[in-house]
Amino acid sequence: MNVDQAQALTTPLTAAERDQVELAAAAAGKSVDEYVRDGITTAAYDPFVAALERAADTIAGRANGDRIQHD
Repeated sequence: MNVDQAQALTTPLTAAERDQVELAAAAAGKSVDEYVRDGITTAAYDPFVAALERAADTIAGRANGDRIQHD
């Protein structure tokens, strides 16, 4: 990651949002930083996992359709 872009990724929270995140982090037994980091990385990886699953389904579907079946 380009360190120059890190500042662009920083988004301030409102007081109400900060309170909500602190409560959720405490309920999860994590610090706010850990909780936010986990949420960000999970969100970042979800599209990749979904794309991989779709690709696997596509490949499996094509493989079954291309097979010669003998009755």
